[in-house]
Amino acid sequence: MRNVLTMSALLVAATAVGAEVRALGAAEADGKAPVVAVVSARATDLVVLDGGHDRGFRPGTVCNVSRDGRAFGALVIAEAGLHRSVALILSLDNSAGIIAGDLVTPRANPRI
Repeated sequence: MRNVLTMSALLVAATAVGAEVRALGAAEADGKAPVVAVVSARATDLVVLDGGHDRGFRPGTVCNVSRDGRAFGALVIAEAGLHRSVALILSLDNSAGIIAGDLVTPRANPRI
């Protein structure tokens, strides 16, 4: 049941993101996106980013999340639209929480 709820929440978020027209990222994509919101669910939290294909984000991209220049967690892009992405939290430092305005950047070496 827990997995069904998680997948349902992910599908709802992915549907909202997927409604945008998909396009390849432009060469000038900066690879950075601020967090717009964190959607809390029973089994997992979803992180909505203000950047998608236009910023070079693709499903499966492993990213760092930082605040004030200090990385404190890791995300993986689950779904990416033209201007929005939805990510799952892979890890966070102790007592850290993601908030709107935190910066997400793809890892230079995408290995987890």
